Amino acid sequence: MRTAARLPYVQHQGIDRHPGNVMAMAVNENGTILASGGSQGTWLWNVADMSPLRRPSGASSRGATLVIIWARQTDEAHDVLYGGTQNGYFFCWRQKNGVFEETFAIQIPEPSEITAMAFDSTNNRLCLCSRNDIVQSWAISKDPVTGKWTPTNIFSRRFSRLSPQAITFAAFDNSQDRDIIVLGFHNSGPVYTLRGKTGETASAWSVGAKISLTIATSSGDAAFHWRDGVFCVEDPYSGPSLFRLSDQIKSNGYEIDRSRGDVRPRKVRFGEQGATLVCGSDHGCVYVFDTRSGAELAVLSVGSTEWVQVVETSASSYALAMIYGLNYPNKHFNL
Repeated sequence: MRTAARLPYVQHQGIDRHPGNVMAMAVNENGTILASGGSQGTWLWNVADMSPLRRPSGASSRGATLVIIWARQTDEAHDVLYGGTQNGYFFCWRQKNGVFEETFAIQIPEPSEITAMAFDSTNNRLCLCSRNDIVQSWAISKDPVTGKWTPTNIFSRRFSRLSPQAITFAAFDNSQDRDIIVLGFHNSGPVYTLRGKTGETASAWSVGAKISLTIATSSGDAAFHWRDGVFCVEDPYSGPSLFRLSDQIKSNGYEIDRSRGDVRPRKVRFGEQGATLVCGSDHGCVYVFDTRSGAELAVLSVGSTEWVQVVETSASSYALAMIYGLNYPNKHFNL
């Protein structure tokens, strides 16, 4: 049953002609810069008016940019941008005198599509996973003489039939080597907790076993909200499903419009500091739910009947940062 949103979501801004297909987006911590990635590399945009910002480079032999994250890093005055590409490269951009420069770009061993990345600001560590079932952890350190930032591999581990699609550092772990949680979307949705130093398995369970379905192979998404101790995954048969991290129990479900046939959610994100859950669809709509009650608060149309390829939220004052339909102009909704 739909209930009225606390405040209406309205279209605020858009990019009329984005170069190429968009496959990833991220907004920096204060909501001023949007990074977008896709078939034409990585782009930077001023959120206020969606004007392009100067960027280091476009797509080349690295392939399309598939993953983008902003990180708050020790000894850095500004947010740092990390990205992963189709051909197994991960790169870092930093601001210097108001302009972004590329700090490094490295191709991982046994290159494959990088599917997810996360950064731990407590110890400057980056973790990533790739299409070929490999999970890696990297230490990002600064040379005391040259001042150059470089990555050093901590561990690299291959799994069997994982198809990893989401990865994060465990925020409940306060040690210097936080555990890593990785979710796969193959073989009923495996969830592994790995030791931060070695990559050894600390625990494992299956999302599919909890909700009696098999998560769609090689496609899917998950979002974590550590303050409330929950995470959400795409359930291709009913809608997003919310789980408690403490006991792996499904605590809520969110249904999207099924009137158009077999419709599945695409991308899930928490908004409004965890009070809302946002998900895309393959019929041109973005849904906003009340996280606790499951009530539908709003349905936002991107003006097409195609996939909403990317959904991204911001931690700044507005609730929903960007939505994007594949090959379609984006729309920027906020409160």
